[in-house]
Amino acid sequence: MDIRALPYDQDSHPRRHLDLLRPPAPHAPYALCFVHGGGWRAGEPAQWHRQMRRFAQYGVISASLGYRVGERLPAMMADVTDGYRLFLEHLDGPRPVFLVGSSAGAHLATLLALAPPDGIRPPAGCVALNGPGTLHPWPGMDPEIRAAVEHLAGGDYAAASPEHHADPATAPPMLFVVVGKERYFPHDHVRSLAARLDDARVVLLPEAEHGFFYDPDTPDSARAQAEIDAFVTRATPG
Repeated sequence: MDIRALPYDQDSHPRRHLDLLRPPAPHAPYALCFVHGGGWRAGEPAQWHRQMRRFAQYGVISASLGYRVGERLPAMMADVTDGYRLFLEHLDGPRPVFLVGSSAGAHLATLLALAPPDGIRPPAGCVALNGPGTLHPWPGMDPEIRAAVEHLAGGDYAAASPEHHADPATAPPMLFVVVGKERYFPHDHVRSLAARLDDARVVLLPEAEHGFFYDPDTPDSARAQAEIDAFVTRATPG
């Protein structure tokens, strides 16, 4: 199945594009919108292609959003928002969309889910894999993550932190997946974020490593997939 690259606008930066996969028979009642990780400084939409092809076998339309890595947070969020909006335009009717992000992509997806801009249909839910609950500096913070966070936040750690936007009255259902071999983001921060929301669950995969879900053919990915399938089924309206 072919994956098409669609620019966000005619004069787009090369990273301002999404990769779209529409299966021949898109019969799934929902769509998935992926956001890649890479420490906010690297990564590309193609990281999600294998998972997109796997979901397409079950009739799921999906997209993977590009964004300008290495920029400040407002630019990244503008890109992710524009990509999400473009994806909505390519769907058939009001099909619910679930965001799926890993690491830095989980951070951006969570921010979009918790604080969608006015005038845009909010996502039906969000799956955040290996992401942070806060970007306020913490003891033992990885030096590369600290440098990336200092740059993207520009000193405004509150606005950059998912916990700052956690409003149980407006937040969609959330699934947080954490791993036993996490190298970057403390589990306690994620659990604290989930505790602020009415419909949020944290799942621990004890043997999984950071970034595991890009590969759909591992036992840990299969376990995460089962959790995601159950989450999406429960959260899909009707």
